[in-house]
Amino acid sequence: MALAWNKVTVDLVIHAKPSSSGSLMRLLESLKKADFFSSTPPRLTIELPHKIDEPTKRYLEQFKWPPTSGHNDGNLLTLHHRIPQQTLTPEENSIRFLESFWPADPRTSHVLVLSPQAELSPLFFHYLKYTMLESKFSSGITEDHNNLLGISLDLPPTYLNDTTAFTPPLTNASEVTPFLWQAPNSNAALYFGSKWIELHDFVAHLLISQHKLPTPTTLNEKLVSNTYPSWLEHILKLARVRGYWMIYPNFDGHESLVTMHNDLYQPPEEYEKESEGKREEGELTADPKEHLSLKHKEKEVIRGSLLNLLPNKAALLKVDEMPILRWDGEVVEVVDIESGAIEYKKVFRREIGGCSEDGKQNAEEVKLTERVYGEVRDLFCLSAKQKGAREEA
Repeated sequence: MALAWNKVTVDLVIHAKPSSSGSLMRLLESLKKADFFSSTPPRLTIELPHKIDEPTKRYLEQFKWPPTSGHNDGNLLTLHHRIPQQTLTPEENSIRFLESFWPADPRTSHVLVLSPQAELSPLFFHYLKYTMLESKFSSGITEDHNNLLGISLDLPPTYLNDTTAFTPPLTNASEVTPFLWQAPNSNAALYFGSKWIELHDFVAHLLISQHKLPTPTTLNEKLVSNTYPSWLEHILKLARVRGYWMIYPNFDGHESLVTMHNDLYQPPEEYEKESEGKREEGELTADPKEHLSLKHKEKEVIRGSLLNLLPNKAALLKVDEMPILRWDGEVVEVVDIESGAIEYKKVFRREIGGCSEDGKQNAEEVKLTERVYGEVRDLFCLSAKQKGAREEA
């Protein structure tokens, strides 16, 4: 673990929305106050829309990263400016965002995704680093740790459909505890480099499937609310088909590692057109009746010491001791996640992967059934079918 302390790196990625200067500034100001202790400050990438409002331009002209002069790390800030002027589609926006990061070493290089609506605790990096080291590099890790997709800083008030309130699980002793959940997060969450590489491969194959195959019959339902960006739906599919889960924090009291602000809320750009009618009627935000998360009470960010993050022994639970939830919130066992992934994979390979039913596969499809970590070729058979058809011809 000592060697891993200096090897682990975290990149920060923010996807700024048009006309959202106030939210972006608030997030960046909270990043400037963060305590990175002895670690090198993370690289920061901000994805900017085509049209940048004047307050954002002026702020970024003066913004320095890292903010302190004591580090000899040079400029770790990267700004990406989008060329297309039109509103991007969900597919285009997902591609653009996912391409914002690529791990140099998937074992030690990870990415923290941040929504512009977020405000971070100065201690967020403490929590991330210690949790990473415990869950990925401690001596007690098991095979189950391979299913860790990432670490969320955010404890969402609702399920992914944003219409039902979410209640975190408790331990058997009814104590507040961190937990594992199959649902991904786009507000403030770290994704491990190895899983991000797999996600790139997964989305690349998904897009081919969407353009070549008919609409799936049973896996066509959209499970993630339009309150969240389109790429979150892709991660949910990957989590379900692989049986992955994330660590979620849960603390006593009314403090949090991140606060999500709704005062300047804007829907993801790819879903803007669906909200245009409401804005024409004078509504500046999404309808709280449709998006329950916009009605939640904002928490204060934790500003005390690291000990405040560990109010009781439950907060020190190891990964294999934490309660685990299926993507829909049901408390289950690890074996239930694994069996659910097997069943979901069967349907996924047929409807989205273009694979034949078991027993009807050609030789090329059979070769693809073996899983290779970091790749998803065992989930998709389009190239194998094409090759098999050519050989038969």
